[in-house]
Amino acid sequence: MTTLAAFTFVLLAFCTPALADSAPPPRAVPSKIRFSVQGDGLTRSFDVMVSPEERCASASHKLADQQVEINACATRDAHLTIHWEVRGPTGEFRSSSSIPFEHGSTAELGSTAGPRLTVAVQ
Repeated sequence: MTTLAAFTFVLLAFCTPALADSAPPPRAVPSKIRFSVQGDGLTRSFDVMVSPEERCASASHKLADQQVEINACATRDAHLTIHWEVRGPTGEFRSSSSIPFEHGSTAELGSTAGPRLTVAVQ
């Protein structure tokens, strides 16, 4: 009888799911991205958030003679695709780039003599 009880206990232990396995997986934390635009007499900074649920973000700024538009999307393969443009009194600049999407990474994009976009993933 003791052997039957021990056998039943072991069988139940193997057939029931482990308590640790019943917890839901942790949710991915949203990432904050800081964009800083400089050039043509313009200095602006924007903070946006992306997450697994909302993979894209945008920011814009418009004055009478200046305009900035930034669109960024996090891809499933850990890259951040950025489309940005700056219009000012001396002309217009448009660019598209893809950078690694890693916490703590920073990238500087743009032209040597024109507008620059600094991207910091925080």
